[in-house]
Amino acid sequence: MTQPVWEQLDPLAYNDGVFYVPAMVELQPRLPAWGHPDEPDLRDRLVSDRPHGIGGAKLLCLLCMRHQAQRGLPQAPVWLTFVEGRHGPMFRHEDGRSPHPEHQPETDTHKALKERKARTWASVGGTVEIEVWRPRARRRPDVVAVGPVLTVAGEIQHSKETPRTIRARQRALHKAGDRVVWTTDRGADDITFLHPVPHLSVPALSDHRLYLTEPRLEIGAGAITFETQRCGWADLWTGTSRCPVTRKAVPCGRLHLYPTFNPRSYSRQKAATTAVFPCGPRPHLDHLLEGILHGSWLPYRHRDRVTWIPAGDHNEVIVERGGTVELAENGSAPRRDRTTERACERRYGTGIAQGAAPEVENLPLCCGEKPPGRAGQPLILACQLCRNSPTYYRRDELNA
Repeated sequence: MTQPVWEQLDPLAYNDGVFYVPAMVELQPRLPAWGHPDEPDLRDRLVSDRPHGIGGAKLLCLLCMRHQAQRGLPQAPVWLTFVEGRHGPMFRHEDGRSPHPEHQPETDTHKALKERKARTWASVGGTVEIEVWRPRARRRPDVVAVGPVLTVAGEIQHSKETPRTIRARQRALHKAGDRVVWTTDRGADDITFLHPVPHLSVPALSDHRLYLTEPRLEIGAGAITFETQRCGWADLWTGTSRCPVTRKAVPCGRLHLYPTFNPRSYSRQKAATTAVFPCGPRPHLDHLLEGILHGSWLPYRHRDRVTWIPAGDHNEVIVERGGTVELAENGSAPRRDRTTERACERRYGTGIAQGAAPEVENLPLCCGEKPPGRAGQPLILACQLCRNSPTYYRRDELNA
């Protein structure tokens, strides 16, 4: 009896691609011509060679079989089906598991952004590898660049993905010792799934070739600089004017760093760097990628999202607002921190903040009813936000 092909394969001897049994070749969907430029009709042959899956027994997942071998499990076939999915062609597991990113043929936009990333890092002294296997992460990031201080993994995310999948990939690469930077061409209002990881958003261009020819791809989301202002300044990150150090509504009178989109704040970055890709009126992709590789931009997590900020401001921001690089990179699920936010601040813009007196049953947390005063009128504490005074008033005075 002839031994099945899958029993004869040693998955550790391959590159974690897809094994096409009829042709006895390994397909690597992220390489040009799937790794076989001498066989340009290979894809058309595979598409017409149906059925796939368990019944067809034509496509094996070498990556899953590698994991089985590394865990000491008995060798078993893992069959795939090639489909034209909603987000493009992919090799789908027959047991319903999500496809490996390595087994999803890349779009032209994905390829262009990956090439831009690799080209930028190579031009600033990085040793660059494409789709290299990271054993400790058990992942194959799009680009890996080794710089004088850091090893940076670059991931391109053109299609939408679940936050859970993004966080899992981030944690794996971070544990392998890589600093990870995700790049997407999705708009700032459509990248919530990337908020928990260090990311950069660039404009969506009509022609993928523009990603390679445009001299500057300005960052639409994922990076910000700071300006120094007196305590009490409107804070973009908290939406309040609370002191970033004491968390109190009463200004402390000192100077603090506040996140800003003021173009003048970038001039300080331009003067303080000798970057090959200097910062212009706004941060742009090449400048950020160079700075990330050389450690002049660091990830910082504020509440439910991670943002790249200048390393020169990083220590002061941590002193004032807390947090660490580890917190920004570990890919944990974000939790909204409202411990320093009062109920009336969450309701800002309602009748309370506009001066209308609250009803007793709807009092904000900072406004508490007190024992009755003279003439049986209860006394209410109006906070600074509600009534701009920490004084007790009688209800008839509040309604006056």
